[in-house]
Amino acid sequence: MQNSTDINPIPYDLQQEITAACSIGQLRAVGLRLPEIVGLAIRADSGTKNIARLISRFNDAITMRLIALLDDSEGIRLPEKATFLVLGSEGRGEQTLRTDQDNAIVYSDDIHSDELSRVELFSVRLVDALEEIGIPRCPGNIMASTPQWRHNVNDWKQLLNRWITVPTPDHILNFGMLQDLRALHGDKTPAMQLRDHICTVVQCHVVFFPNMAQHVVRFPSPFTIFGSIRVEQSGMYKGMIDLKKAGIFAITTGTSLLALEYGIIGGDTWKKLERLNKLGFFSSCDSKAIEKAFTFLVQLRLQQQLRDLSRDTPPTNYVDPRFMTDSENEQFRQALKGVNTFLWIFRDHYLLDYASM
Repeated sequence: MQNSTDINPIPYDLQQEITAACSIGQLRAVGLRLPEIVGLAIRADSGTKNIARLISRFNDAITMRLIALLDDSEGIRLPEKATFLVLGSEGRGEQTLRTDQDNAIVYSDDIHSDELSRVELFSVRLVDALEEIGIPRCPGNIMASTPQWRHNVNDWKQLLNRWITVPTPDHILNFGMLQDLRALHGDKTPAMQLRDHICTVVQCHVVFFPNMAQHVVRFPSPFTIFGSIRVEQSGMYKGMIDLKKAGIFAITTGTSLLALEYGIIGGDTWKKLERLNKLGFFSSCDSKAIEKAFTFLVQLRLQQQLRDLSRDTPPTNYVDPRFMTDSENEQFRQALKGVNTFLWIFRDHYLLDYASM
């Protein structure tokens, strides 16, 4: 199994600032500096890929310091043989500035029963504390504080078997969140057991990949049948484009699914695309077009979220093409063509057009 979770340390001075925080309030103040840090990185032309990884490393460091503070000040700690997992974009290590909590807990099957209350206490308190420092709760309750996202290894395996073999919308969504799990704190063994189980079980169910693939392509093409860019037709975002629906979701989730087919689990989308290219799944030309498209869409997302925050409004995934320069508009169209290239390859690989006939 390919494990691509190597995340380099954040800059030393920034790590020192996080380590020096002695209270939840001080840690929140450090966390609020993230937009400023991202803005500086953009102006320094640090590269979209590096900036997304920097955000994830920063959030990791903040969370780890928070866990240490809860231990020191409240005596709340995760028992041995248990693991705090981060999921979704945080699990992949490619976050932007709009970040909700997506996390879970796994613990060994032989953990002492008297330690289960400590697992629950840690989970509930950490989720509350993360909210206190400015990381919102997941609207779908995909958090360690929710009993559904806190199990021993065997129970997680049984849940995964159900999600993989019975493709209901909820099961597909839940699997997609857990697929890129990453152990952030605690014993790494239970997390590795889940990863191994995922890689093994999906290969035993031939309908799993086509079912998941239908989920990946659920949003329409970024272009209308007349070749114009698809925009929202009503509501507060009328005339604007949801970058997630336009391509980020398809490339992120589609690449994760393709990688899983090759036994690759974990790591960000850029690393997975690189691995798939080396394995010969994409042609060199298509691989470059897809990576360039994904990078540009994430760049637009970061820039828009910084603009939203500068106006004291919540960061979103929406951009308005009417305010783009001619050059930006052309780059955007090229990026969306790269999304279409990915979708065409993806649909052809899983025979989705034939399946719908």
